[in-house]
Amino acid sequence: MPVRLLSPETIGKIAAGEVVERPVSVVKELIENAIDAGATEIAIETEEGGSRLIRVSDNGEGMDADSLALAVQRHATSKLASFDDLDTLHTLGFRGEALPSIGAVARLEISTARPGANAGSRILLDFGSVQPVRPIAARGGTTVVVEDLFANVPARRKFLRQPGTESTYISRLIGAYACERSDIRWSLLSDGRRVLSTDGQGDDIAAAIGVYGTELAGEALPLEPLDHEAAVDGVEVSGWVSSPRVTRSHRQAMFFFVNGRLVQHRALQYALEEAYHSLIMVGRHPLTMVRIAVDPCEVDVNVHPTKAEVKFADERAIARAVSRATHQALLQQTQDILPEVRFSDGPGFPRPTPLNQVSFPDIATMPRTRDPLPLPEAHRSQLPPEDATTMVPSHPSGVPMMRVLGQVGGTYIIAEGPDGMFMIDQHAAHERIMYEKIQDQMAARSVDRQPMLDPLVVELSPEELAAFERSVEELDQIGFEIERFGEQSVVIRAIPALVQRVDIAERIHDILGELADGGAGTSWLESVAISAACHTSIRAGQALSLPEMRELVAQLERTRQPRACGHGRPTMLHMSQMELERQFSRR
Repeated sequence: MPVRLLSPETIGKIAAGEVVERPVSVVKELIENAIDAGATEIAIETEEGGSRLIRVSDNGEGMDADSLALAVQRHATSKLASFDDLDTLHTLGFRGEALPSIGAVARLEISTARPGANAGSRILLDFGSVQPVRPIAARGGTTVVVEDLFANVPARRKFLRQPGTESTYISRLIGAYACERSDIRWSLLSDGRRVLSTDGQGDDIAAAIGVYGTELAGEALPLEPLDHEAAVDGVEVSGWVSSPRVTRSHRQAMFFFVNGRLVQHRALQYALEEAYHSLIMVGRHPLTMVRIAVDPCEVDVNVHPTKAEVKFADERAIARAVSRATHQALLQQTQDILPEVRFSDGPGFPRPTPLNQVSFPDIATMPRTRDPLPLPEAHRSQLPPEDATTMVPSHPSGVPMMRVLGQVGGTYIIAEGPDGMFMIDQHAAHERIMYEKIQDQMAARSVDRQPMLDPLVVELSPEELAAFERSVEELDQIGFEIERFGEQSVVIRAIPALVQRVDIAERIHDILGELADGGAGTSWLESVAISAACHTSIRAGQALSLPEMRELVAQLERTRQPRACGHGRPTMLHMSQMELERQFSRR
């Protein structure tokens, strides 16, 4: 078969396949050009998921006629002059491939004018055929119209998703950039319907609410600068992350920007989610917009055809900065909000109105319902004067002091708080308590053990034995002293002093069984600690006395993260006084 040169038309279509994968790829290239042009307003309009029409208008600096004619030529760009400029690149585009590639597989029209110019210019590309530049009357800025995308490449067009799906991809992209560039006024119309709009005032949290709605009101936690000890040299992290109360079943709302460029990076996702460990359920993911600023020479942006991925000179440092910033934001969140219980509409019930998350009032300001009981004289002298400010004990966790009322089904503790009723899962609550005690003892390198009076021999399955072999050191670190005993057995000589009144053999089977399935932590030691805390805790269905319930609730109030167990399951639910009154038709 002879070697031949490809025609310019074929070359254009092949090159377009690398840059233009689907309509959202076109939108991304055009809005990045608008951002590079210094636009403060960007309007996007699409029809039929972008396959019929894409229109992007901005108020950036625009182009003159000569620049416009060059802009549709392959590898023509205003953003770098030599290869060395990639080391100091501050723009999003730089290859000069987007416009000619789009024009090779669509009808492309570009109208542009310099701010304050008397006239503008327009150029048309009809599936690779370039028309001459014509003068027009135009306002300052640029408008790009793309019609009939992939009409001349039917093989590409048939692989597009349904218009609704393609529209979703576009709205997700615009939402990400609208959050990152909150100083730009964004608007998105899809088939004549307004999907997104932001005010461009530079408020990251307001932009997030404009994109995601009131779901993020009070739930977006800003990423503040790290203090001197925690800061990573040469890396600045800003943006926001959602509180553990707002999550998704996917990672499609996790966005990372490196020097303004939207990137996909698994290591950054992992580093961020590590800070949420034990705060959200397994399989749930936060909403994030993380802005990372590094020296351009420390990041390679030219490693992916669509510039969706980057390579860092020191990836671990970047990941460390992201993890620390996220952890700091989570520590600063308001701690006095719990999941609300609301009833759905049903026959005979009034329709409930939406309630915001409840912030608990300060206990010191709550009205007294009865006079205090008289105290003996011997104790009165220890009280402060009546006009002195009385300090009411409070817990850093933010969980209010509760009065235990009883137990339901041997599983849920019912308690009364400042504003309504609380339902506490006794197993999840005790698991959180045990997990933090194990963590504290390991951190202090002071693990209390209790030797077994008679060493206990436990026979294991092959899977459990394999998990044990992998976990010997970790089990020892949390207080278990276990050794191999024969071919399929182990002997337990000591257990953590925290573990009391449980069937040790049964719990060892449970711990090793969970570890054999992979564990639930971000490290193997953490997986072992979570599993041990879970399977040595009070179980569902176990009847507790009133003093035992009170002690359990008191210990939960003193934990650092009382709202979820080590696996991320909620420990308690809250039903407000207002909701109770509504259900009993008192409101």
